[in-house]
Amino acid sequence: MRFCLYIVLIAALLAGCRDSVEDQANKLGDREFTTDVWAKASSLQRGEMTASLLKKHDLKRSSGSDVVALLGRPTGYYDDDTNPAYVVGPTTVESVYTKGYLLVFETDKDNGKVERIFFVPAVA
Repeated sequence: MRFCLYIVLIAALLAGCRDSVEDQANKLGDREFTTDVWAKASSLQRGEMTASLLKKHDLKRSSGSDVVALLGRPTGYYDDDTNPAYVVGPTTVESVYTKGYLLVFETDKDNGKVERIFFVPAVA
């Protein structure tokens, strides 16, 4: 019983040590976000804009369709087509999804609201 308690405690501590999506976005740069510039930007430039994007727009209170209206057609999806995602940052980073980071807007399947925003892989 004690062993299980220690495992749960360690897991909770490790989960709390991860940087927030905002902190991770700050590591990619500080380029100003605008919808027009985003539409024409490379994945590297989009990565540099993610911190500004997250500061300017409260996307955690939006729907997946609001995200698409703001950012345009997703360049990818996370697990299924209800989770719009955008390839951002340098292509030297790789995951099972793509080269670059995947900025994911995970939505609730019932109401379409954004539940969580995160990078795959996490920005180190």
